[in-house]
Amino acid sequence: MHGKTGLGIASALIALTAAACGGKHDDCQRFWDKASPIMAKMAPGKAMPADAKGQFLQQCRGGDQMRNDPVFRCVLDASGASAVSECMTKAVGDYKSASQATEARLQLSVLGKTLRAHHVVEAAFPAGTAGPTPAEPCCVGEGGMCAPSPDWATNPIWQQLDFMIDEPTRFQYTYESDGKTVTAMAIGDLDCDGTPITYKLEMAVGPDGVPTMNVSEPAPNAD
Repeated sequence: MHGKTGLGIASALIALTAAACGGKHDDCQRFWDKASPIMAKMAPGKAMPADAKGQFLQQCRGGDQMRNDPVFRCVLDASGASAVSECMTKAVGDYKSASQATEARLQLSVLGKTLRAHHVVEAAFPAGTAGPTPAEPCCVGEGGMCAPSPDWATNPIWQQLDFMIDEPTRFQYTYESDGKTVTAMAIGDLDCDGTPITYKLEMAVGPDGVPTMNVSEPAPNAD
């Protein structure tokens, strides 16, 4: 299983501005005028498409009313380039965190589907434990990321499930099963502030013999 997450900084910033808009033409233009110079500085060497402004204004002005988006309001209310930069930097961080969290949900869902298929054939889940993989918390790595771990290829549970993360990630994965139930987790500290969050996959076999799957998420703003 492979994990593909994240966007280039320039693409992420354009997506953020497009998502932040409502329908007041003057506010849309003001937002672009204040945010676009900061976007250019935050993505050096990454030129925005020639029609980026036109596309942005069209999307921004297409709404019936102003959306109460915190990024939009933050930029409009900001006084000076430094304050605008703080708004955009936080927005990019939030955007990346959301992308990284999507990885955890996606990978645990993929693992759950694999476990269902395994149960159909074997009438049991693979019994045993695996992880945390990688072994060290990701915040100790370069850029707060875990490099692809050789443990994916050596642990018999991960091998049996053909499950691995072959790209840098901010999550460690664990697995525990007695053959009848499964608990798997993705654990990560997305902003490396010492407060990890956990996504959890829980599986059991229902009365009809069909495995059930539930992926639970951390509380909002838990990290």
